[in-house]
Amino acid sequence: MSASAELQTIRLNKLTVSKLNVRRTDRKADIDALAASISAHGLLQNLSVVPSTENKFEVVAGGRRLAALKNLAKAGAIARDYPVPCNILDAASASEASLAENVHRLAMDVLDEVEAFAALQVDGLTAAAIAQRFGVDTKHVEQRLALAGLSPKIKAAWKRGDINLECMRAFCIVDDHARQDAVFRSLGRPVTHAGSVRARLMEGSMRANDRVARFVGLEAYEGAGGRARRDLFDAEAVFIDDPSLMYQLAEKALEQSRAEILAEGWSWVEICVERQIEGVGQQRIQPQWRQPTVEEQAELDRLRTELDTLDEALDADSVEDDPRWDVRDDLAAAIETIRQTARVWDPALQALSGAVISIDHDGEEVVTRGVVRIADEKAVRSLRKKAASSETDALEEDADTAAAPELHGGMPKSVLRELSGARTRAIRLNIARSPATALAVAVAGMLARSAYRTGLPGIDVAAHAARLEDHPELDGLRQETLSDLPEDESEILAWALSQPTDTLMGILSVLVAGAVDLAHERGSDGDRLRLEQADTLAQALDIDMRAFWSPDADYWVKLPKSELLDALTHSPRLMGVSTKERDVFLAAHSKMKKGELAARAHSLLGNVGYLPELLITSIKAGSLELTGNACDEVAA
Repeated sequence: MSASAELQTIRLNKLTVSKLNVRRTDRKADIDALAASISAHGLLQNLSVVPSTENKFEVVAGGRRLAALKNLAKAGAIARDYPVPCNILDAASASEASLAENVHRLAMDVLDEVEAFAALQVDGLTAAAIAQRFGVDTKHVEQRLALAGLSPKIKAAWKRGDINLECMRAFCIVDDHARQDAVFRSLGRPVTHAGSVRARLMEGSMRANDRVARFVGLEAYEGAGGRARRDLFDAEAVFIDDPSLMYQLAEKALEQSRAEILAEGWSWVEICVERQIEGVGQQRIQPQWRQPTVEEQAELDRLRTELDTLDEALDADSVEDDPRWDVRDDLAAAIETIRQTARVWDPALQALSGAVISIDHDGEEVVTRGVVRIADEKAVRSLRKKAASSETDALEEDADTAAAPELHGGMPKSVLRELSGARTRAIRLNIARSPATALAVAVAGMLARSAYRTGLPGIDVAAHAARLEDHPELDGLRQETLSDLPEDESEILAWALSQPTDTLMGILSVLVAGAVDLAHERGSDGDRLRLEQADTLAQALDIDMRAFWSPDADYWVKLPKSELLDALTHSPRLMGVSTKERDVFLAAHSKMKKGELAARAHSLLGNVGYLPELLITSIKAGSLELTGNACDEVAA
């Protein structure tokens, strides 16, 4: 209090707000809360006033407290002539006092308020009671009490400035101090990204906006005894503690559709929520379209006429929120419903096919019909071939029905998988080095999905990383790519839109490379298609597999004698020799035991750049041309 101030109680009805009060904005902010606080605790700070006319005083510092007191008087909580303690100032120092009070006023530190609320709770007050005493809503108190329950280490970090308020709030989603401290230790300083905090705390949980959770619904999940963890500070941050229960509920709900779909005539129906269906081939059977009945055609004509008339009216009016758009949607849906009833499936093919019930990204049930298992593909091809009734149909089926020889007949499956895996690693690395190729592969895959409702064998264009041991250089590229990504997945689109094209192309290359898995064995349609894809990519990328693979002693031991002898025909030892000498050489080696023959093959071929046929990249068409001498010989 200044030397010129005099303390005195003044009746409330004798006080008015002074024009000297420097606060010009936010005078009425939180008046109700302040009134509740004064009601509960009394006036904790005196008003500063100057004498006015007619025995009244003007408040130069404390206008919000005055407004709160008058609200209490109006509500009957205090008398209109309530005695208010005031500091009486002279006019010369009034404006300065008002300025000093407003400029130097500091908001209470968050944790100071937190600890104050926590102490009241210890004394037995509920969150609702605390809220009433301080004129704030109950949720505000609950949030402060949640912060009070944080680990002491995180509170200390707030005091040091090592964590911001948003991140401190994010830690409140779990009440386990050990878990909070472990996550805090794993983060860099200062901790400023709340999304990263929640993501690490909730590892192993499922978000409530997950497709499966949206399908089941929180109400059904909690009704089954599941616990949903809600963030007090972010209504959108809701996590499922028991994902396995959510999956069980989803499968149970989908099970209700199984009998109905089986009744359509399918051989089998499987539910696919979190796993891939095993043994499914590349083929799909498709329905045929019958002609509509007389009744159906009449209804279609009526609906289409009504739709055309409505479209003309909507185009003429051009009203965006016109309720007739809903009518139009209903008409279009009715037309599509009739159209879909004209789909018919071949019963013979249906008996060899099935359906998969799953959940799409929007949390809706979806049924994929016409799925063929690998074991039934041959029978399906045979039926299709017999059913072909025109040259066009025969041509369309030709590629699918042609009998193909077994791939690499003499090679063991384990060796084929090893070799094709080596080539896959090389292809993946070279795709990552070639943005143009990655772009072409990605576009081809997207077109296959959208235009043909199929996919590229061995290439998951959704960029789900295939689980493979990669070339160290590709591992380095992947680590470098992922190191700069935002930690919160909700920011990825905005981040990507801010990146230059070259950066995005580089990332695309690494992602597409990681989606490639062309390892195969032999014999099945899937293996054959993967081989064709690998040949195409290896040729496009001009891969020389000698830079990525060489035969070791273990490789030769795995081969049967017939393959070992065939490999020896490419030995430098036989280069330039006569047919007789080659036959003698091979006959002598054919008498060796397999172990000796494998060791011999390793000694002759292990360090000369030998490649089995599977790893040899064919030369692109147009890559070779005849020399002048060769042209002369051809002409002769």
